[in-house]
Amino acid sequence: MRKIKYRVILLLCLAHLYTNAQQQTASSHYVFPAFGKGTVLQKNGEVVEAMLNYNVLSGEIIFESSPGRYLALANPELADTVFILDRKFVPVNSKFYELLTATVSALFLEYTCTVKDPGTDIGYGIKSTSTASNAVKNLIQSGGVYSLKLPDNFEVTSNTMYWIYKDGKYQKANSAKQIIAIVPDKKDKINELIKRNNADFSRKEDVINLVRQL
Repeated sequence: MRKIKYRVILLLCLAHLYTNAQQQTASSHYVFPAFGKGTVLQKNGEVVEAMLNYNVLSGEIIFESSPGRYLALANPELADTVFILDRKFVPVNSKFYELLTATVSALFLEYTCTVKDPGTDIGYGIKSTSTASNAVKNLIQSGGVYSLKLPDNFEVTSNTMYWIYKDGKYQKANSAKQIIAIVPDKKDKINELIKRNNADFSRKEDVINLVRQL
């Protein structure tokens, strides 16, 4: 692990350090309940292994450099693909989307979360920090967002958004109407698949199966 840790520090630009040895399980502002074995494949061909997780609140890949010590990748645009356990993530607009299908028009999942801080309700998907309350801003600036568990007075609700990458851009795919707008020539097939499989867009597997059959 020492060799791996030094490789991570040498190969990646690092930012934001947070230490909290008391917390063992991540709350809902992380995608995974705990840090898992992962690999960062960089665009220059370098491969780095570390214990990784994705912080939804900050939009960053976080790795555990030592027990209770966490670092964030500062330049996600340098990464080609990040593998965490058996799942793949790619950098998109300063955050990461999970790749769900390897289809011609690939399906991606964007993770966001809604945060309720002491006294203020906000929708917070890291697209802009200008809408965040001072309490959440201070949490990010202080490094508290890297804790595996936020303070008890912060309530986090996880949200997701589907995207299909087609014609060189990411297009929303959170309903039958949106998918039909992406592939209008397959309107009848989409409606038939949804009806036959009783597809529900609140279930990830249903959306994956739908896109794979297009």
